[in-house]
Amino acid sequence: MGRRKRVLFCSEASWLGTGYSVYTKEVLSRLNQISDLEVAELSCYVDKNNPKIQSVPWKVFPNKPLPDDPLFQAYNANASAQFGDHSFNNVLLSFQPDIVMDIRDWWMIEYQQRSPFRDFFHWAIMPTVDAKPQASQWINTYASADAVFTYSEFGRDVLLDQCDSINYIDIASPAASNTFHPAPDKVSHRNKMGISPDCIVVGTVMRNQKRKLYPDLFKSFRRFLDQIDDNSVFLYCHTYYPDVGWNIPELLDEYGLASRALFTYKCKSCGAISVDFFQDTVHACPSCGNFANTLTGVNNSVTEEELAQVYNLFDIYVQYANSEGFGMPQLEAVHCGVPLISTYYSAMESVVDNIGAIGIEPLAYYKECETGCNRAVPNNDKFVQELVKLHQCRDRLPELGGQMRDAALREYNWDKTANAWLKHINTVPIRDARETWLSPTKIIEPAPGIPENIESNVDRVDFLFNHVLCKPEWIGGYLWKKVLKDCTFGYRCENVNKDFYFNESHLQSTQGNQPFNWDGAYQELKTFRNQINDWERARAQLVQRGVV
Repeated sequence: MGRRKRVLFCSEASWLGTGYSVYTKEVLSRLNQISDLEVAELSCYVDKNNPKIQSVPWKVFPNKPLPDDPLFQAYNANASAQFGDHSFNNVLLSFQPDIVMDIRDWWMIEYQQRSPFRDFFHWAIMPTVDAKPQASQWINTYASADAVFTYSEFGRDVLLDQCDSINYIDIASPAASNTFHPAPDKVSHRNKMGISPDCIVVGTVMRNQKRKLYPDLFKSFRRFLDQIDDNSVFLYCHTYYPDVGWNIPELLDEYGLASRALFTYKCKSCGAISVDFFQDTVHACPSCGNFANTLTGVNNSVTEEELAQVYNLFDIYVQYANSEGFGMPQLEAVHCGVPLISTYYSAMESVVDNIGAIGIEPLAYYKECETGCNRAVPNNDKFVQELVKLHQCRDRLPELGGQMRDAALREYNWDKTANAWLKHINTVPIRDARETWLSPTKIIEPAPGIPENIESNVDRVDFLFNHVLCKPEWIGGYLWKKVLKDCTFGYRCENVNKDFYFNESHLQSTQGNQPFNWDGAYQELKTFRNQINDWERARAQLVQRGVV
């Protein structure tokens, strides 16, 4: 009898509360039921002593080193390491997967493209395409994958419009879990949480990040209040402060919303959830009295059940961002019967279309310096108009929410998502280990230097890739172009995290233009080649033992 097909899922640990984690858990729990598959996860942000590992029914490879590990400091200093680069190649040698899957942003997956064992596994990815156009380096990575899925119709269209060599497969959208459903008695639930059933609550669940448009949301809500003159309407922000984004208390003061904006607090002492106006980051808990009541966020998270309680306090849900890779809170809110308003751009556009929600067409777009992507400028006037309309038909809000919920349940479900992956996985053959993990090792020593008689810059780069890096198949690709550019101009842009090229803190992390020349290029590619050789030596031990 032949062995089972091995599938490695690289993501954030499946028991964490992030969107990536939920997706990992839901898909792997279904793939794990397929008898022909052996599944495993490379779990970021957790170490081997995490007790949750024992409850996971499939193999878990934790990525984070223990504090006493000599590599711990280097791990914390390198974002790429935290995304899986720290342990990926070791996991490959241990698990020897037929298929590697990943569903994250480009900078979280790019290390898999440059793995020395890339030729040994089928690489299926679903990058979070949250805007257009996508950077050329990202497109280069996606085109190198064996299979590409997308979160949304928007993501599909962006990739196929930009590149005709991407091996596009299907849409594999996430879904909301069964935890999210309408409260059996919304009136009682509101009373319990201290919110009058007669109030209208416009709610949002968004992390406090730059791309989440809290300034525009607050400004627009203020204008909405001024138009309706209704003291029973409140804005509810399930978010955190301080975080990587906006100064929430300053915005509340600027727009006079201190008495009209509600927030979720969770006591770090007794765990009780409460709703209140902004009272700084920490205040006394109304349940236990301890000074431990803290705004919920990445460091004080809520469970799915608690988050469902928050959604069920809302009458209207707003996703007001300049872009989204998908925007899971939209579905979670709608599953709780709350009608949705979203910015009509990126994946939000697809969700709006698929469930009949209210889309706010952007006023304009701006090109983001860090990524080169277009981000949406919100049409605040249109947003205010839609809020006024919903306020005028407040009695119909439950009906609207129910219609959207029915559409969401039809369009988005986890079985459909997992089946999209499984259909493709079934087409991937199990290759003979003698052609992959047990194939003859290839240790190639880099050339001792660049010959002086090579005059053309292009020829110099070709030599580096042919005889130093020893990757002729990469000639003409993004890295080849980058080396040519940097050597031609004599400098390169260097970041604190050298493998973390694009993110929201890119400008703050940039160290500036560093001198770069042909000697520097030679050393960089020689180091890369030697790293590949080191991994080949490690693999040689498998070959010697015939391990498969």
